[in-house]
Amino acid sequence: MTLRRILFAALLCMGFAGAANAQCDTSFTLINRSGATVQEFYFGSSAQREWGVDQLGTNVLVNGQSMRFRARNAGANDFKIVWANGDTAELMRIDICVTSEIVATRRGIEAR
Repeated sequence: MTLRRILFAALLCMGFAGAANAQCDTSFTLINRSGATVQEFYFGSSAQREWGVDQLGTNVLVNGQSMRFRARNAGANDFKIVWANGDTAELMRIDICVTSEIVATRRGIEAR
């Protein structure tokens, strides 16, 4: 194998490693520590204008429960929770690449 081919193969491998590192894990856990039932949960890219569909569907998240989700888009995402009593909380422009938990608290929503 020539030196040129060895260098090309090394650069090709480094390119694939760089591409893998450029992507992020968009999965996260919604944790309810609010003392109340979460009735609805919305999230999506901060570039979207609408909240879309309730990600809990027919489910609810009672206090102490958690549920896993995966965001469709890396980068900035917005989150909205609606409690059973109708109160809401929003958390905007959270980098999902560095966030693994969205926590419903008595004061609102936190990203961790």
